[in-house]
Amino acid sequence: MEKSIVQAEFQLMDNYISDFSLKVFEKIKETKDLGINANIGFRLVNINENDLIGQIELRYDISITENEKEVAKIILVMNALFKGSGKINKETFEQMLKINGATTLSHLCRAYINTATSLSGMPPITMPLINFHEFFKHAKESRDLNNSKSK
Repeated sequence: MEKSIVQAEFQLMDNYISDFSLKVFEKIKETKDLGINANIGFRLVNINENDLIGQIELRYDISITENEKEVAKIILVMNALFKGSGKINKETFEQMLKINGATTLSHLCRAYINTATSLSGMPPITMPLINFHEFFKHAKESRDLNNSKSK
């Protein structure tokens, strides 16, 4: 079978961690009472329209609590480059960066967080899967609401 027949029109070219911090404020025991609060941010860093290459950034700010007291904090920022084929237009490529790119990076971030917490002597933290369709829908609704309030 030819590679071009099955190859997706959207490819991950490269990714890297641009920021990582794991701060443990006290020894975390193996417990079911851990709370995990996370803020997730997404940013389109750059799109080269001529070559259909886009850079995105996904950021996790995670607070781990035990009995409502913060016991650890994780910050992880991952960047990636994606390339689209000439068969798709810029608008489609931008949507693919948001949905497919963010999803791809979130899986890589989840693995990184799970591994880093496992190696740190704390219980491994497995972040839940994110529905990026809803994530971006909610972000757009929040932006629209803020724009209407500022008028």
